[in-house]
Amino acid sequence: MTTSAARTRLEPAVLEWLEAAEELMAGLPDLRSPDWTRRRKAAGELADELARRFTRPGPAECEVEDFQAYGGLTMRRYRRPGGEIRAAHLSIHGGGFAHGSVYEEINDRLLRQRAMDSGVDIFTVDYRLAPEHPYPAALNDCVDMMVWLIDHSHELRIDMDRIGVGGSSAGGNLAALVAARARNTVHHQVLEVPAASLDISRDASYREFGELEPFGDLSELRAAYLAEGIPADEWTAPDQVDRLEGLAPALVITAECDPLRDCGQAYAARMAEAGVDVQTWCGPGQTHGSPGVTRTSVIAREWQDRVSDYLRTITAA
Repeated sequence: MTTSAARTRLEPAVLEWLEAAEELMAGLPDLRSPDWTRRRKAAGELADELARRFTRPGPAECEVEDFQAYGGLTMRRYRRPGGEIRAAHLSIHGGGFAHGSVYEEINDRLLRQRAMDSGVDIFTVDYRLAPEHPYPAALNDCVDMMVWLIDHSHELRIDMDRIGVGGSSAGGNLAALVAARARNTVHHQVLEVPAASLDISRDASYREFGELEPFGDLSELRAAYLAEGIPADEWTAPDQVDRLEGLAPALVITAECDPLRDCGQAYAARMAEAGVDVQTWCGPGQTHGSPGVTRTSVIAREWQDRVSDYLRTITAA
């Protein structure tokens, strides 16, 4: 395999993960199927196999429970054992608005560890996916789930005044928008490699590292999410939100070799200019999907520790 200039910037463990992903993709032709059900099945198989190889198992003692929330959506909770009232965090999975679920191995492994390390109850939602459910279905689902957490805070034994939101990639897009739309109720936000813009074609990071995003055509995913005839508006992406004053404190984590790096950093800068308490960190040698490579990557482990430390600190009563 020819090593490009972009690949030489990757941490060796990340390059190993990327090459394994490309090898596995060659045996999954349905990843390019026009049938989105078949495509999602193949994408799930790819994600789960990569997680089994490259992500440390989550602690078995973490308590995991599923709930049926508004609209029949599944909410899953990860909780450190104990009966005290806790802060809570709604974690929104990535997948380009068209893939991913609460059941993927990568989410289970990372969120088990995050809940145990932070002492915060982590909830994740199986929101509706495009193209069957284009914008604004996913955003509406995630906003509804914040309301559901508040409405059920007593029985869930969570503090309704300490409920935050976060997400990765497309989940970071949705989390930032939930924080903006429900700014009077969101306690904190954690945005990891966020899709803060749906048009990154002019970004230097996209031009330099676009080849390192093998898991989906970004323009195709955008078209699936913003179906024909649906106008883009203020709530399609964080970079379209006009007013950022008064948003909850935020941790924004980007990756050095991620095509989405520049848009995430630009959104963090806009929040800071608006007076939001923003902490930022850029993972050296990391690319878009590599923060889950915790079995082999020292930097990916640092990434996860930084998020857990932030959640523990920001929610301290």
